[in-house]
Amino acid sequence: MAAVNQDTTSVVINQSNNSGLHIAIHPLTLLNISDHYTRTVLQQGDGKPVHVIGALLGIQAGREVEIFNSYELLFHLRADGSIHINEEYFVTKQEQFRQVFPAYDFLGWYSIGYKPSMIDIDVLQQLMTYNESPLFLQLDPNEISTPAHSLPITVYESIVDIVDNQPQPMFIKAAYKVETGEAERIAVDHVAHAATHQEGESSLVSHLSGQQNAIKMLHTRIKLLHEYLQDSVQGRVPKDRDLERQISSLCNLLPTIAGPAFEEEFLTEYNDVLLTSYLATVTKGTHAMSEMVDKFNIVANQSHSGRPRRGMMG
Repeated sequence: MAAVNQDTTSVVINQSNNSGLHIAIHPLTLLNISDHYTRTVLQQGDGKPVHVIGALLGIQAGREVEIFNSYELLFHLRADGSIHINEEYFVTKQEQFRQVFPAYDFLGWYSIGYKPSMIDIDVLQQLMTYNESPLFLQLDPNEISTPAHSLPITVYESIVDIVDNQPQPMFIKAAYKVETGEAERIAVDHVAHAATHQEGESSLVSHLSGQQNAIKMLHTRIKLLHEYLQDSVQGRVPKDRDLERQISSLCNLLPTIAGPAFEEEFLTEYNDVLLTSYLATVTKGTHAMSEMVDKFNIVANQSHSGRPRRGMMG
């Protein structure tokens, strides 16, 4: 690879990235990194700068990379200020994750800082044993000038550049996007809008209240669509074919709630629920009866042991 103009004190190549790598980061990874840093700061509690390192896990298919999860790494600082990764812990953790998520591979690591330095190059050289070109995600917790709707993180690709006629590992910035699945969107929304419960109000009551409000909103919107269709049929409002097609597509997505198949499945589940309730009632009654028998036996034994024998009476 040809050498480029760059700052000799920098480990980042200042040029556009043309590798064509598409990187998607899932919210769980970002939550893990933030939680790791926050816990470390609180546990240390002395106000000194902290350093955290963790592994990034995900799937790479060609030039498509998805980072789904992460975990913390153990390390210690050497006398010269460099970092030594605990390889035994890393290998053990990788094997454990592989048992649960067999499709996830080690894609890179994350750390805290303003910009990469030679310390990160040292970490890179240690981790290249497990991935020839690991990604590097760096979080800057002190960044206050981040534009709205963006995150204080930077993702780097690791490459080998020629410096002073010698191959040198370097970093180059890479574009990324935050990608969420349906379940992740629900979880992130729940975390972002965690309600503050009133005093004496349980989380169950708050959850049910939220469900009730959602059902009311759904009922209001369905009622609005129904009124529009009625007015359209009766000629009170002009017909909108595009809107009617959208309503029809929405209705087709709903499950069928009529017909023999639905009735059979519904009755089966209904009977299962009734049977479960009946068994629970029988079990509760049996338990109460068992307790009553035990208490009766205790009383009977006490009465029998306290009764005087005839031979001892005067």
